[in-house]
Amino acid sequence: MKKLVVVGLLSGVTIANAGQITVANSDIDLSGGVTSGYFYSNNIYPNNTGSSNHDDFKVSNLIVSLSSQPKNGGLGFTAAFGTILLPTLYDGGITENKAILNKGFGILFGYVTYAPVENLTLDAGLLTTNIGYEIATSFSNPNITYGGVFYAQPFIYPGARITYTYKDFKFYGEVSKDKGYLDGSSYSPTSGAYAVGTLGTVYGINYALSYYDYTAYKNLVDLVLSKSINENLDVALNFDYQWLDKTAKQSGHDSNGYGVAVYIIPKYQSFSLPIRVEYLNDGSKGKESGIYNYVSSAYTVTLTPTYKPTKNTYIRAEASYFKSDSKIFFDKSNNPKDSKTSASIELGFLF
Repeated sequence: MKKLVVVGLLSGVTIANAGQITVANSDIDLSGGVTSGYFYSNNIYPNNTGSSNHDDFKVSNLIVSLSSQPKNGGLGFTAAFGTILLPTLYDGGITENKAILNKGFGILFGYVTYAPVENLTLDAGLLTTNIGYEIATSFSNPNITYGGVFYAQPFIYPGARITYTYKDFKFYGEVSKDKGYLDGSSYSPTSGAYAVGTLGTVYGINYALSYYDYTAYKNLVDLVLSKSINENLDVALNFDYQWLDKTAKQSGHDSNGYGVAVYIIPKYQSFSLPIRVEYLNDGSKGKESGIYNYVSSAYTVTLTPTYKPTKNTYIRAEASYFKSDSKIFFDKSNNPKDSKTSASIELGFLF
């Protein structure tokens, strides 16, 4: 489950590997990672139409994160910079590296945290989303590529968030200038957004329930459930229901869509086999809303066998299949196709 913690995107992966630097009167945690790999897809997405390159070697992540935890009545911060590939099932990793504010390399996210009283925090700056199971750095996820459900969710955006913690539960509200697209570009007609939600644990099941409202664009209800069955098996479910505002709905098209992603992660010692299965529905055929890239219905399957030689390194391969009832992909001759097969291998070092 995506956790609402000050370490942000690197939570769940780098905390155990993080080092600490003492600067003047502050303790600063240093973490991050470097990953690289080979990416291949038999068909390409329209953004890459005309390209004859269906495979490439890429630096998929080079990220350095610094953070300092706030104390009651004090301030802390989290900041990360570097480069991320953001490989999705749509592009198969055949894309350009992106930072959020600067193309290729730059600030990924960063915010200052104010803790005026116990159990209450205020974050302001370039925030990371609380929506969805997957998070922004690929080495923090069980799979190399990001799924179709993740692709339609909020990502990183400037804004402010207030969070109240009560026992095992967190409640938050936020306002932002989210532009409504994965890489932060001007894609949708939104001029901002707000969100409310809660995260916690009930009967041993981690949950996250959120409502996200893009101004004059669309609305999103997101539910994440996750649980470690035992030390050898993790499972999770991410369900989204989204609908367009009247100002964004196209005449003659539907106004809603939904997506569900199921994650099954069997593990044994240094080996794991993350499996992701998704179903997307974007409305009636020929009347798609556009929320899920104009696929009236589609399913995806992703397998990512992973080996960790040490606790902070990994070698993993991946094979994925995307099948749609709409022809949204193109082969090397630019002929439209309704399916896509991708493969990749990635090596990672975390610090």
